Amino acid sequence: MVRLKNRVRVLRQASTNTADPTIRLMALQLRDSINIPNSISGLRPCTTELRNIVGLSPGVDVAIHQNTYLNVVDKVEAQLRNVFMDPTVWNHLYGDRYWIIYAAGEATPRPIMLINGEAETQARYIDSLVNQLEHLGKWLDATDGEMAVLDTHVLLHFQPPEQVDWKTVTGTDTVRIILPLRVIEELDMSKYRERDDIADRARRLLSQLWALLSPTAGGPVKIREGVTIEVPVDDGPRQRTLDADQEILNQCLMLKAVGQAVRLISDDTGLSIRATAQEVTVIPMPEHYLRKKVKVAEAADTNSQINHL
Repeated sequence: MVRLKNRVRVLRQASTNTADPTIRLMALQLRDSINIPNSISGLRPCTTELRNIVGLSPGVDVAIHQNTYLNVVDKVEAQLRNVFMDPTVWNHLYGDRYWIIYAAGEATPRPIMLINGEAETQARYIDSLVNQLEHLGKWLDATDGEMAVLDTHVLLHFQPPEQVDWKTVTGTDTVRIILPLRVIEELDMSKYRERDDIADRARRLLSQLWALLSPTAGGPVKIREGVTIEVPVDDGPRQRTLDADQEILNQCLMLKAVGQAVRLISDDTGLSIRATAQEVTVIPMPEHYLRKKVKVAEAADTNSQINHL
């Protein structure tokens, strides 16, 4: 009994701390090596079981209906844990109405209606997760190529993407360049940097990317033979973290979890160290692709330091 009370307290606290149950494509934290079709096949029966509860309701005993719902929730939680790593995914099952149902008794008003309503709410939630997994599967199949995620430094300080031999950089025959939406947002912020060269460069890059990707709404576009570029975008609100680097890494980890041989192309030492610690393959951007102005500025800075010695 003590263990049950402790579990109830922990789950209730977790559900209270879940501010936004919306799970979006690029925020999915999936278990390693999951199979998307199998995961979808495992989740679909969950919605069926939840909706079957509503069908059983006419004339059913309240205690039986209550226990049936609670047992189904346990099964659904187990299935969600098999697919996802983020506790907020299964904590959605344990909102305020769950605890009212859990404690329901003879004095609870309209308990059958309460249980049915919550069962339908959770069925729709599982449907939304299935839809997101289907969306993810279609996105992964949109084009061929090994996934290469670029960071903001690569775009700002190196040659434009269409001028880089990505096959040589990655060591693969086909390359699918991924620009996380957070990288685009960081370019937007760079438009207002005090350094005019960086601000102008960010504006030019954004203008070029807009012209290239707006016709496909961010979908894959060919920029060289065997190389495409894209900006994956969710079809609704996304959870924007305060940590920009971790948001980029989360996208790499999500791709890795579904079996993609993802590579992070970076010139950011801090991001590279964090990626390596999270077992994401990092390829440093070759220095010979540095923009000429950057090289000149570095040389001038070096000469200035020497003159002061």
